[in-house]
Amino acid sequence: MQCPKCQSTNIKRLRGYWEALPAESPNRGRYAPPDEPTGQPLPALLAVAAGIFVAVTSGVLIGLGIAVAGLLWGAFMVKQQREYEAELAEYDGSTICLAKYHVY
Repeated sequence: MQCPKCQSTNIKRLRGYWEALPAESPNRGRYAPPDEPTGQPLPALLAVAAGIFVAVTSGVLIGLGIAVAGLLWGAFMVKQQREYEAELAEYDGSTICLAKYHVY
């Protein structure tokens, strides 16, 4: 296999190259995998449950508003997770040319 830009045969999978780098290497941050999303699904689920509880026990409109906000929050978190998974799949399929450091 050759690098499509410089035709070098000195290539490696990007994840393997990153894992082999020492901790003090300046390239460790540059070639790192994408960061995982930080949100947790539990608060969104609790917001939906609290909204349903409020809708049943007292204010219907307020409860529905809280439930819809929880659903939107959950949908946003699902979108973030899917984007992360797509970025990670692209990262895992990437190769680096060790001659000129092209990533493809």
